[in-house]
Amino acid sequence: MSNIFDPQTKIMFHLDKVKSYFDNKNPDPITLEIDPSNACNHSCPFCISGHLHLKKYKNTELFNRTMLDKKIFTNLIEDLVKMNIEAVSWTGGGEPTMNPFLGEAINFIGNNSKIKQGMFSNGSMLERFNLFETITKNLEWIRISIDAGKKDTYDDFRKTNKTNNFDTVIKNIKELVKIKKKTKSNITIGVGFVVTEENYNEIKDFSKIFVNVDVDYCQFKPEIIQIERTGERDKDKEQISCDFWLKKVMTLLDNAKSILGNKFECNSYKIEDLIVDVKNYGRNYKMCIGSQFQPCIGADGNVYVCTNHRGHKQYSYGNLNDKSFRDIWSDINKRREIMNRIDNVEKFSKCTHLCKPHESNKILWEIKNNLDKKNYLNTLKDKTQYLKKKIKHPEFI
Repeated sequence: MSNIFDPQTKIMFHLDKVKSYFDNKNPDPITLEIDPSNACNHSCPFCISGHLHLKKYKNTELFNRTMLDKKIFTNLIEDLVKMNIEAVSWTGGGEPTMNPFLGEAINFIGNNSKIKQGMFSNGSMLERFNLFETITKNLEWIRISIDAGKKDTYDDFRKTNKTNNFDTVIKNIKELVKIKKKTKSNITIGVGFVVTEENYNEIKDFSKIFVNVDVDYCQFKPEIIQIERTGERDKDKEQISCDFWLKKVMTLLDNAKSILGNKFECNSYKIEDLIVDVKNYGRNYKMCIGSQFQPCIGADGNVYVCTNHRGHKQYSYGNLNDKSFRDIWSDINKRREIMNRIDNVEKFSKCTHLCKPHESNKILWEIKNNLDKKNYLNTLKDKTQYLKKKIKHPEFI
C-alpha cells in the first residue's frame, strides 16, 4: 500500500477523535476540505464538480461559479486556527488558485497555527498571484492534475488558451521544483492522471514526461462516474466495466511503473473495488461515518457533508454567511438529521460509489462493530506506532 494514499491506515492515527465520536461527543474534523472558488479556467469533462462550472450545466440549478467572499474567507480562517483541526485541503469546486485571497489565507494559517495544508490544483495560475513561495513555504503537498501525456490532448481535453495551457503548467511545475530546492522546502510535489476511456492510451507518454521532471510522485487513479450531478443513478452513469481496467489499463500501469520507478503511485484500492465488487464497489458499510471527519466548505459558503455533495443544499449543515464554522459544526442535531437521511432513508442511493469518504468508511465501520471487544482500540494504537514511519501526511485522510 502507498505511504501517501492510504486513508484506512491514516484513520488509525486519529483514534482519540474516532473514540470521541463513537462516545457521542463532537470532535472537530481531521481534514477540512475548502473550496476557495467554484470558477475554473479549465473544462475537464470528468471533473467531480463539473456540475458547478462546466458550460453545459449553465442555467441549471446547480451551476454556480462563485468565489469564497473575502470577509467570509477571513472569518473562516480566524475560526479554524482556534479549533482542533489537523489539516486543510485547498480544493474545488473550481480551481482554488483563482481566488485572489487564497495566498493570504494560506499564509495566515501557516503563521498562526499548526494546521497542515495541502492543495489540489491544475497548476496554471501559480504565477498570476505569485503563489510559488507561499506554496513551498506553507504547504505539506500540492498535487497538480495533468490527465494527459501529450500537449495537444491536454489542451483539447481541458479547453485551454495560451495563458493556461500545457506549456504553462509544465513551466510552473518546474518553477515549483526549483523554488523547493532553493528554499530547502519539504513540500511534496505530485502530478495526477485520472484514467478514463479517452486518455488511457497516454499513460506511457505521461510517464515519459515526468520521469525527467523532478516531482516526487506521479499518481494514477480511475475515473469515478459521478451521480450527484443529476441526483439519480441510471444506466448511462454506471462505472466503466471491469474489463476495461483488466484488459486495457493494468498492463499500461505496469509499464508506467517500470518507467517511473519510485515515483509511481496508484490508488489501487479504487481499481480493486471496480474490478472485484461490481455490484457494491466495496460499499459494505451501513453508515457514512468518514464524512464526519472530512467535511467540505463550498465556495458558496455552505458546509457540505463531503466533496461529492457540494452544490446540493439538502446536504449542507449550514452557511458561513449565517453562522461561523464552529457554530455550524457544533449543531450536532442538524448533522445527524442529514446523515440519517443519507444512511437510513436514501441508503446511499444518491451517493457516488467510491466517493471521497469511501475508504475511511470501511475502517470506521469495522471499528464501530468491534468497539466492545476488549483491548481492540489499544491494539490498533499499538499498530500505528509500527506504521508511523511508513505513512506520509497522516493528517490528510
